[in-house]
Amino acid sequence: MSSTCTVSASTWSPSRWRGGTRYARHSASTLRSFRELQGAHPRSMKTEGGHVRRSFSRTESRRQPVTDKSLDQADNAEDGWQPARWTLPRSAAVDNLASALFGRGLSEGPVRILSRAAVRPDDMRRRLAEAAELRVQGGTLLIAETRLWSAAVVPHPTNPREYGRRSYALGGGRASMWELPEPSSALGGAAELEIRVEEPNALAQRLEDAKERLVRENPLSEDIWVEGVLQPLTIVPLTAHHRNGHPAAPLLIAADGSSRISAVHDLLGYSPSKVAYEWGGDDRKFRKEVNRWNRLVQKQGWGGLSEEEQARVRALTIPARVVVGFRADTRSNHRFHTAVRNFIGLTHIRPPKPYGSAVENEAKADAVLDTLAQPTRTRSAHISASEKRWFAGVITEEEAQAEGFSRYRDVRVAEIVRALLGGRTGTARRVNDGIRSLTAKQRPKHEDRVDIAVELILRPVRTEKNDSPQFIRPRRAVLQRAYRMPEIRESLADSPLEGSAEGSRSLERLRDESLEEVDSGFGDNGRLSIAQTELAVKAAYHMSIAEPMGLQREVFGGSGDEDDRSPAAVLRAMLSRRRGVLQAYEVVRAGRLGQKLYEVDDDGALVITADGKPRELTDALVRHTYNGEALARMTTGYKAASQCWAGVCASAENLKKSLASMQTVPDQEGGANLVDRDGWDSEEVSSLRRKLDRIDRTLADWADRYEELNEAQESEEET
Repeated sequence: MSSTCTVSASTWSPSRWRGGTRYARHSASTLRSFRELQGAHPRSMKTEGGHVRRSFSRTESRRQPVTDKSLDQADNAEDGWQPARWTLPRSAAVDNLASALFGRGLSEGPVRILSRAAVRPDDMRRRLAEAAELRVQGGTLLIAETRLWSAAVVPHPTNPREYGRRSYALGGGRASMWELPEPSSALGGAAELEIRVEEPNALAQRLEDAKERLVRENPLSEDIWVEGVLQPLTIVPLTAHHRNGHPAAPLLIAADGSSRISAVHDLLGYSPSKVAYEWGGDDRKFRKEVNRWNRLVQKQGWGGLSEEEQARVRALTIPARVVVGFRADTRSNHRFHTAVRNFIGLTHIRPPKPYGSAVENEAKADAVLDTLAQPTRTRSAHISASEKRWFAGVITEEEAQAEGFSRYRDVRVAEIVRALLGGRTGTARRVNDGIRSLTAKQRPKHEDRVDIAVELILRPVRTEKNDSPQFIRPRRAVLQRAYRMPEIRESLADSPLEGSAEGSRSLERLRDESLEEVDSGFGDNGRLSIAQTELAVKAAYHMSIAEPMGLQREVFGGSGDEDDRSPAAVLRAMLSRRRGVLQAYEVVRAGRLGQKLYEVDDDGALVITADGKPRELTDALVRHTYNGEALARMTTGYKAASQCWAGVCASAENLKKSLASMQTVPDQEGGANLVDRDGWDSEEVSSLRRKLDRIDRTLADWADRYEELNEAQESEEET
């Protein structure tokens, strides 16, 4: 931004809103053939002629993997917070509030701008009569909590966040970049600030710089998008006096909350300079700006608004603690501007010690469990009240077993992972709802959900280890990376897990199913299948908890000999081999018995060293044994066909991604989506659809042939 800023009602225009439009529409006819290819999972396996055959559930084959992008699109379909219908207050209500503010000793300029800024002037007038007290060092601030129009508030022009970047005259900086003077107390003792600047451009430039910097360095727009501003901003009246003779400009500044109001202005496309010098001095323009949004809602209804329009209406007003009085301590005799500065310092310079990410994830975990256990109008509870207590770790092992839960920790781990990370979009959206209840973060990512699941998993371990950071920290890092495997989102859904109350599989059966999946080529195709994924989740827990750790986080920046694969990549390489499946089985078996973890050979037997002892399993040993090298490609038989099938699925996924990329191409920079607006050549589309139809018929023939063979085999068995 330039170093000068000319304020003119005729030339100033608000900065362009930069939020991108998302397009979530897909061509059902084009993708019809491929939806059954992508994400299909085995339902049953039969051995025929020495080859493993598998059938696929049509319901399971339609499940799409949950990605952050697809989840964003699903979240965008939700209404989010729907604010009350705001209407411009009557003039009589504004005048009554102005009279009450005059009674508080405020001067004419602040009274005018504050009375029109109130969304509900009558409510604010009632709160003035019982102003709340807020103690700060040196005195007591008197505040009235209310809601203000966002178009009436600007960031603090001398925001302390800018101290580190200010230019000072003594250092020879350019005059245009010098700092503004600190606001001082207004004459008369009212709860007002005043600032003296050379001309309007000086303050206008500072407000623009402050907004741009705050939006860039402390981005909150996404948090405000869905829920609006949740916590009230502390608002103080300030009057700007100009040495060049320009009329004084009364402002409402966010003494605490400049980042939030800057994010709001960014969403609404407001320029703080325009708020201060154009709308601030013209009631008609101010009311026109506010009312255009109110009329839009009245005309189209909430459901008729676009996603961007809904987000802007949510940001149209802000909750505020308006400072309307000040009472100095008799001993300190501080002035009002000192008390405001002390309040800012208490909030930002001397705040309470941050909780830390682990504690934050703990708090989010409880909020997520509350959300999962709470039914909604359209959905039943995702977990039971008993599962909530089990996941939270607030019941004893004896109580858990009495409730029908497994005594094995890895079974609880797998259930938590499935409940918070596995399955379709609905589960992830519910988890995100719990996260938002504490953070208002609009679009929590998959990594956020993984971190919360890991904190729940570690609760019993932390208790046993007296919350030792030296023990917990590396284990937390490993599990966070291991459970980011995309297979968890795609595979662990509604099928009963081994060891669960409703499941009947044994650990040995889970091992055998995983071996069958290896023989079918899963893992070599870049993805583990259902049983492999479940076994990987359980083995990862025991390998990370063990001493020494059988799985550690990747190492970066080493000598070059270190294996920098993530734990998820190591697990995938491990569970892609028969020996790795047998190793994972042994890890879980031994871990459940509290035994040390040892290496096994290709037959699953313990590897014995030269001194006659079993070889202890370590991260280095695992990474060396399962180095991720691909096996030779098969050319005949079922496994060769399985590898080709993996290529078909990958091609389908690439087609889906290519379509999604095409939908993001604008007709020009910042313009509308080209294909959504203009479509595409009908002959080219028809040609592609004919190819896809042929593929669809081929796949249907394969499926019919498979069903015929199954039915014939079942008939023979019955006779």
